[in-house]
Amino acid sequence: MNVLLVTVDSLRADRVNSEVMPETRSFADESVEFTDCVANGPSTPASFPTIHASRYFASIEGLGIPEPGTDDGIQTLAETLREAGYATAGYTDNHFASGSYHYDRGFDTMYDASGTAEAGKLKQFVQSNLDKSGALFKTIERVYNHADALFASATGNDSEYERASSLNRRAFEWIDEQEEGADGEDSEGDSEWFTWLHYMDAHHPYEAPEEFQRQFLDEPLDLARCRGLSRKGTHHPEEMTDEEWDLIRKLYDAECAYVDDQFGKVLNALENRDLLDETIVLFTADHGELVGEHQHAGHPPEFWEGVLRVPFVVHHPEREAAVVDGQTRLIDLPPTITDALELEAFDGWEGESAWELADGEVDSREYGFADVGRQVDYARCCARRSDGWKLMRHADDGEFCFDYRANPDEKPEDDRADDDIPEYRELSQALDDHQERMKQMREGSSHGIDEDDEMVEDHLKDLGYLE
Repeated sequence: MNVLLVTVDSLRADRVNSEVMPETRSFADESVEFTDCVANGPSTPASFPTIHASRYFASIEGLGIPEPGTDDGIQTLAETLREAGYATAGYTDNHFASGSYHYDRGFDTMYDASGTAEAGKLKQFVQSNLDKSGALFKTIERVYNHADALFASATGNDSEYERASSLNRRAFEWIDEQEEGADGEDSEGDSEWFTWLHYMDAHHPYEAPEEFQRQFLDEPLDLARCRGLSRKGTHHPEEMTDEEWDLIRKLYDAECAYVDDQFGKVLNALENRDLLDETIVLFTADHGELVGEHQHAGHPPEFWEGVLRVPFVVHHPEREAAVVDGQTRLIDLPPTITDALELEAFDGWEGESAWELADGEVDSREYGFADVGRQVDYARCCARRSDGWKLMRHADDGEFCFDYRANPDEKPEDDRADDDIPEYRELSQALDDHQERMKQMREGSSHGIDEDDEMVEDHLKDLGYLE
């Protein structure tokens, strides 16, 4: 049985609907859909240790995961599958989910577009040398947006990141090689493979191709306008008008529609190659996105439902379609895949197989924890309970406690953090215990990438996590 893992950066769970993402919605209806999956962090650096190594971000000192051979307590999904005889390949254009942070562990082939894109290099330079909160940047921001767009057009890069269509092409060239064999002869039966695709298209700036913008806008916006809106919503949300928030939402939906189109092409390519019936396909996201909620765009280091809830859908050729409502977490992804393949999960993985929920062995995972790392001294964290209660700690911004099922908009008037209720006390104790355990694990583990703070901040700014 082959495995295809598709992760989409910044994709909210609620966008997998028949209006915005009909291909993905149809795929979910015909697969096993876990409707209440939570990300274990609000950013790529916080989420990908869970996706690839079933480890909480806060349990590892440094960014990413340790290099191979330095920590016996960490093993990636790719390493596990390669040990089982799988050929492995990954395709990404996110610096925080690349070999730079050891996410190439276990992959025979790793394509990382983030280290080569000229537009990305320009953005890195500009964001590293201009203070977005300063008067100078605000003065030249409009000029920069147009210059950025002109540079993109001149270099043929109509997107901040390599498009999903390009990653798909690269991946299927590799898949075809595995299926045909290196010598061109059919090697069916000996060609089991694991392929990981990470799409960046739904990540801001939202600049979908015109045909997808036209699904939501009367007239498509040019590149400079798209990038300018995204940067304003991310870095200057207090200056946004209602009309601009509406445009942001429509541009985001257009990107989601583009992702849907490309994921549909992946499914068609598998079916045309007679591979869909022998491939487990898992579709998810590293975190969600805010498009105006709580006066934010993007995915700040906070834990609102729009950021935490992600799609988690598994096509298993030997399982019938089902809807599973119990809470599961991204950290459950690696053991879910090994369980589907009837392989042993690595002992050091923190997650548990989601198939236990699908098979009724458990009702849900009681707690979903989420963290943000050392840049905020781990003071931003969250505990989400399966009964609908959630406690968020947003450092200097304070604590928030909601019953998100009763109050899905998480409005200030629904906050119960200042009330002496048992739900708050239980969540607070659970989160304290989790944070203490994470601290002990950090102190006993090897380091990930221990870059200096200036370099880390440059990388975080590059993806819009810091101003």
